Amino acid sequence: MNSGFPAGRVDLDRLRRGPVEWSGTLSAGPAAWGLEGSAFAGAPRMSYRAEPGGHGGVRIVGQLATTLSLTCRRCLGDMQWPVEVEFDFRFDPDVPEGQEGEGVFALDPDAPVLDFSGPLREELVLASPEYPVCRDDCLGLCPICGADRNESECECSSEQPDPRWEVLRELVSGGQAGTAAPDDADDSNDG
Repeated sequence: MNSGFPAGRVDLDRLRRGPVEWSGTLSAGPAAWGLEGSAFAGAPRMSYRAEPGGHGGVRIVGQLATTLSLTCRRCLGDMQWPVEVEFDFRFDPDVPEGQEGEGVFALDPDAPVLDFSGPLREELVLASPEYPVCRDDCLGLCPICGADRNESECECSSEQPDPRWEVLRELVSGGQAGTAAPDDADDSNDG
């Protein structure tokens, strides 16, 4: 099925002769994808079918499957996140660049190659978790000693007193709470 042309690109001259199909693995380097804070656990696999659309456009339908290596936001442990993206892109020469809509992109009809790696990267980013956690019941790290609360319980008190209230705490512990009389017995707000 692999036509030999690089993944994420379609030879438009070849496409004029009929549909183009591609299947294979992609580069797993995060720099090639522009991903920050994540990497691939293995090479992503992609397959697609590109076909001429109406009015000189191109339609590309396919899927991308990979596993991302991420860091849990609660416990900072390594985690794996499987991602499967199905895409349906339409490239239209009548759509001005910068005015693309959902799934519809500009197409330069004079270009020899259609590079759809940008929309593909967007789909991958949208399918990635914004707040990755290794499991729903992850307890995270202790904010005081930094111990992983999934592995062991620490002896830290979770109720650390707020130092801004210390003066009031001293008043209460000194026996002065509730003993102060108001300066004026008449507390009305007559103005």
